[in-house]
Amino acid sequence: MVQGLNKEYIFDKHYYKEKYINLIKRYKEKYEILLIAYCVMGNHAHLLIYTENINDLSMFMQNINSKFAIYYNKYIGRVGYVFRGRFNWQYINNEVYLLRCLRYIHMNPVKASMVEKEEDYRYSTYNDYLNKTGIVNDIVISKMFGSVEGYIEKFLNISDKEIEIMDIDRENVNLKIAIDEFLQNNNIKMDIIKTDKQMLEKLCIEIILNKKYRQARVSELLGISKSKISKIINEFKIKNGEIAPSEKFKSD
Repeated sequence: MVQGLNKEYIFDKHYYKEKYINLIKRYKEKYEILLIAYCVMGNHAHLLIYTENINDLSMFMQNINSKFAIYYNKYIGRVGYVFRGRFNWQYINNEVYLLRCLRYIHMNPVKASMVEKEEDYRYSTYNDYLNKTGIVNDIVISKMFGSVEGYIEKFLNISDKEIEIMDIDRENVNLKIAIDEFLQNNNIKMDIIKTDKQMLEKLCIEIILNKKYRQARVSELLGISKSKISKIINEFKIKNGEIAPSEKFKSD
């Protein structure tokens, strides 16, 4: 997943979406990847990719994002970063999770109330699947479901509850990746974080304020009370003048 810096709507015009998709088409041939699904929304995009080499994935994403950033900045006459970080990724290691990711990606425009039906959205692979046109590789889909039609049939029978579960699963996996990256970048272990107030504050600021993960999820994953997490965040905001000292500490 890639997202605009500060959640800006970098894909809000149809030609921005088309430019990003054209870059995907261009660079997927250069690197050893299979593009299974994509969906370009207003301020973010999802891509589902198979690769034997993680370096190919990194180079592919680096190229499409850097080329889009140059195009976008030139088009609107600005300078600076366009994307929020490089890209956020997660490893899919079983068929159930793969199916949930496929469904989630294709249902994104409907859940965002952009269209009534998945096939009404021009900038995702759902139409590629229906019309057998586009840029996806259906080898993985055919192996899983026998055919693209088999996938469509399964997709049409999804329940709202399964999508709700997918949202939670996705957030938890991404959050764990973000925390692991923080630990690695700071060369510190989780058990030290819990006893080091300064590092815990640094982690909370990075994960909650910068990466926008919910306090309740962070509390659950770290095994630290919501009130303690909330206090850390609010004390930081008071110190930086973002909220008045008289405001009560609240958790989400």
